[in-house]
This record gives sequence, C-alpha cells and structure tokens, in this order.
Amino acid sequence: MKIHKFNHLACFLFFMFFILNEIWAQGPRVSYYYQPATELSFASCYLYLQGGSRQKIPFMPVVSRNFPRAPLGTGNYNKDIEVDAPIVFIGNGIVKENVWNSYIGRKSDYTHGEIDVSGKVVMFCYNFPDAIEAKLKDTIPLEKRISEAASRKASAVILFSCKTKYPFLLVNYEKASEIPNIPVITITKDSAINILDSAGLGGERVFGEWKKSGKPKSVELISRIKLKIKGNFDKVETDNFLVRFRKEVIPLEKMEKVAQFNEKSLDFLFRIFKEEKLTWKKQFTVYFRDFDSKLFYTHHWGVGLASLDGAYMVYLEGLLNYGLAVHENTHTLINSNWSDDSTSFLNEGIAKYAEALATDKDKNHLMTIEFLKNGQLFPLEEMITFYIGLPGLETEVGYPASGSFVGFLIETYGLKSFKKVFILEARSKEEKEKESSWEKIYGKTLFELEKEWLYWLAKRYKVDEKYIQAHIKRIKEKRIK
Repeated sequence: MKIHKFNHLACFLFFMFFILNEIWAQGPRVSYYYQPATELSFASCYLYLQGGSRQKIPFMPVVSRNFPRAPLGTGNYNKDIEVDAPIVFIGNGIVKENVWNSYIGRKSDYTHGEIDVSGKVVMFCYNFPDAIEAKLKDTIPLEKRISEAASRKASAVILFSCKTKYPFLLVNYEKASEIPNIPVITITKDSAINILDSAGLGGERVFGEWKKSGKPKSVELISRIKLKIKGNFDKVETDNFLVRFRKEVIPLEKMEKVAQFNEKSLDFLFRIFKEEKLTWKKQFTVYFRDFDSKLFYTHHWGVGLASLDGAYMVYLEGLLNYGLAVHENTHTLINSNWSDDSTSFLNEGIAKYAEALATDKDKNHLMTIEFLKNGQLFPLEEMITFYIGLPGLETEVGYPASGSFVGFLIETYGLKSFKKVFILEARSKEEKEKESSWEKIYGKTLFELEKEWLYWLAKRYKVDEKYIQAHIKRIKEKRIK
C-alpha cells in the first residue's frame, strides 16, 4: 500500500474534518427538546382551552426499540399523528384487579366512578414513589400501562417523571402485534403541573396530596391537548432495500440516488466478505434530514444506527452517504450472519474497516496515529470494553481505533480468524475471563496484539517508535497503580 505523506497542517485539517463530521455532530442534548423556545418543524404539542388560550408543551415521543424502531403511533413511519382531545389525569396508570384502578376518579360531570377515556388523552406519572408503585412496578411495567390505555381506546398517552428531569423513553414489546398503535409522549414534571393548573386543580397541591396520602386522585380535566407528529414517511424501494424518508426535506431524486448507494454498498460488502458466503434479507432503512430529527424519532445519537429490524441514518451529501451506507449495512450483514451480541469495539471495528475500504483506506489508521502522538490513545484492554457511540473521548478515539485494529487483524491473520474472535467475544464476561478469546484464536495476549498492531502502524506510516514506547509506558504505570 502506498504510504501517504502529510505536512503538519494537512494532518491537522484531515484529523479535525473527520472528528467534526463523525464524532461531534451526534445530535442535541435531550434537554434541547424540552425547552419551551424550541420549535420543531416535524412536531408540535399545545395545551389549550376552548375559550381561545393555549400553551406550548415541549415533549419527546416514546419510541419502540424494535419492529422497527419508531415512535409509538406512527405505524412504523406510515402514519401522521394528529390528536385533538380532552385530558384525563390517571395518577400512576396502574390497573390491578382488587388492588388498584387508576381509571376510577372524578368524571367531567363531577360524579365519581370509572372514567371512560375513549377518544381522550390519558396522562400519568410512571415512577411516583408511593406504595402502589413500589408494590406493582415490576409486575405492571410501563409497557403494560401504555397497553392498558390503548385497550381502553385512549387517543394518546402523556407520561411524565417525578425523578427524571428530561424523560427519554424507549419501550420493549416482545411481539410486533403487542405494540399499541397510539401516540405516547413524555413531558417534564413542570409541564404536567401546568396542565393540572390549567384545569384549576393546582399541580403542586395534587402532588403534595398524593405524596401525603400515598394514593393519586384521578380526574377528568377541562383542558385539551393538540398533538401533531409527522410520521408518514415517503418511500423508495429497490431489490434489497425499503427506504423511508420525508420528501419535503429530502428531494425524491436525491433519495433515489441514496437507495442506489445502498445497493452499491451491498455489492461491495459481498465482494470483500465473499469467502464467508453471507446472506441478506431486504432491509428497512430510514433517512432523516439531520441529527435533530433522527434523535427525536429514534432516541439514538449519531450518524447511523443499524439493527436486525432496520437501519436509521442521517442524510449526508455525496461520498459520505456511500461510506455511511457501507458502515451501517456492514453491521446488519455481519450481525445477521455471525452474531448480533459481540462487543461494541469489534462491531464498530468491522464497520469502520469496511467503510475505510470503500472510501479512504488510510483514514482509521491516520486518526489512530494522531491520538497515539497526542497521548490520547486508550489501552486496548480498556477500548474493548467501550460502548462506542456515547458522547465523549471514548467514542472519538474508539471509532477509528477499532477500525484500525480490526483492519490490522484481518490483513495480518485473515478474515476467518477474525470471525472466530468476533463470535467468541459475544460470550459473557465470566466466560471470557476464564478463557481469553484472543489467546484462543491468535495464541497471543491482547497486550501482545496491541504492541504488534502499533508497530505495524509505525512501519506502514513511518511513525517514530517513541510514541509507541510512551504509550506502553503509560499502560505499565497504570497497571502498577
């Protein structure tokens, strides 16, 4: 391979370009969505009374983790959400025969009994610290409480927390058929207080009485909610991909090209992994215009997310779209054929390796060298435990370092050996401590492989070995401590 020579300025610009584009632009903080001043072009929620007053309610959707990953109520990106209905406050949302029924309370006509919530929005706190919650939270988790509201034909569910300032909820259902097809959103406790205040109840007083008595009081409110979320995405279909997107923000002709990028990336992956004879099933893929909408709809930071249920990516121009398609489709291809439970480091490593082969073969190695020179490269025994993707230096370093290390392993020892270690690393921590995956497959300790990798980089890119020696010294000093 040709060795690239860069001057110091070029190295710095190259390094900063990929850091800025791949690491720092991971999406807003959750708090951003809960600020009253934040305007979303794709969603809105207002509290109002029919006399003409209204108040903006900042919120986030509750997202189903799979089948595929999507906000509840959107029918897997097939339906816009439009709700305009009165609100019913139902305490903690728990229903348990002969124990507690959150739907019994004060009706709109001021009589007391079981409240009919059909066509209405139910609001409850999912973790208020009372005796009912403590007793039943394990047998009646959030998923069951949402399903209970859906079974009673509620038009939507509003959730809030008394412990978490900015809720960020993913829910898990075991079967796709079990997922309630109604919108579910989270708001802050302050917004919940405002909603109760709007109905004349006094939110602080409601919570104070609840805490004192240990039992919430359900009540039908005079206030209403108007909720909108754009959930009906357009689609482009190819032989191997069903691509969803919103053409009002991404032009159709652009997305047709992106769909072809995905087809091209799959052809490329089958070529570089041809000895494995991998199989593929049609992939559900969603593209979002930017990081803010992707985080809102998927509750995942970063350019892309791949799972066995689908891929979810930020729309990027030109070559970066192709590199991203290669990266995420590598995850799907490898996880569906080898294992979907290996370490984050090896998962990202194989994807970054394939991405580099498709775009710039030196990218991961050069970025790793810069971290090494700056004294920021973590010991390999630490990096293999990282969850790459969370904001911070571990992710900034972990992405290129994993790609570089995996590239070294495959080029030096072959793809078949890497496949074996990839699968072995899916074992439990206890099993791996009992028998090292690295020694079993490569006959070397992880530290020995780390030194071999770094000297391999030094030889290829003419790096002064003093940086490697300083790195090894830091590892040994840390072990002594």
